[in-house]
Amino acid sequence: MNKASLKKIVSAVVVAATITTLSPLGVSAQWRQNTDSTWNYIEGNKIVQGWENISDIWYYFNSNGKMNTGWICDNGTWYYNNNSGAMEKGWVNDNETWYYLDNTGSMKTGWIKDNGKLYYADSTGAMQTGTVNVGDKTCTFNKSGELVTANNAKKITESTSANNNQEISGQDSGGTTENNSSTTTTGITNTDTTVQANTNSNQDYNGTTSSAINTGTTTDVNELPKLPQNYAISVQATAENKILELMNQKRTEAGLQPLTMDNTLLQVSRYKSNHMIQYNYFDHTTPQGDKWTNWLKAIDYKYTATGENIAYNTYDAVELFNQWWNSPGHRANMMNASYTKVGVGVLNGNGKYMGTQEFSN
Repeated sequence: MNKASLKKIVSAVVVAATITTLSPLGVSAQWRQNTDSTWNYIEGNKIVQGWENISDIWYYFNSNGKMNTGWICDNGTWYYNNNSGAMEKGWVNDNETWYYLDNTGSMKTGWIKDNGKLYYADSTGAMQTGTVNVGDKTCTFNKSGELVTANNAKKITESTSANNNQEISGQDSGGTTENNSSTTTTGITNTDTTVQANTNSNQDYNGTTSSAINTGTTTDVNELPKLPQNYAISVQATAENKILELMNQKRTEAGLQPLTMDNTLLQVSRYKSNHMIQYNYFDHTTPQGDKWTNWLKAIDYKYTATGENIAYNTYDAVELFNQWWNSPGHRANMMNASYTKVGVGVLNGNGKYMGTQEFSN
């Protein structure tokens, strides 16, 4: 027997042995490559969907059974699978940005302790370097992302556990991001999500206006402080409706229920956008120390879960949707299956299109 024939036989045996090791007891299993170079995993006559552990490696297969790579959002949690489809853990570098995935593979935000050193990831999961404002702290991180100093710090903790009576908050990045253009500025901050113990329901709303919102140049809400009029503003109702449409399109494609525009959340979202314009800031926490949850409590809005997204740009109101969609943390809020209602408030004022999304169930 020549060497070429022997080599073919050995290769065939190796492949067969490999497939056997991947097979559950009594069921044949194998990988299958499609004509578009994607991969399926077949167990018996069934194409695997969802997460599958194969030889101690987790893979994810979409609803068509195709193996996914890159970022994967599953029930609001982000994972990263490398080019071979294997779920990553620990630090990963994607497009020159570092992210941290815990031992379950889920992407972490906020404070991260690794090998005794502290790091900070913003709401998108991106590891921070340089000087960054984190809540009441001014923190300095070296080029490797390790915390060097933290001024005006009350306390730095790795994470905050929560129950139904506590607020679960993503840490704020404390600022905005700017691109290299001298004429275009974009800003996007992290998602903020809270869970409150409350069993009362709230009425849905199928329109886009509210009697509690004054027409003209204000978006004041009854029972909340009247806003100053430092800058002229205009409500971008068309953009609000378009953002809702785009968001619901994504949810429907993912098999989620579409969100309903809720009257109260619409009021609060417009109020928050105008609040940021009039007081010239960009944060989930106002200069007065309030969050949207304080406002919901003040107007006696009932919910069990709520979240907030904020963003701005200087050039296109509808583009706010893409800013949120391209950020894993913000996208998770928009695709959260527990939310059933939303308010989308987009205003033009002080040279910006300022957008706010308020979510609840």
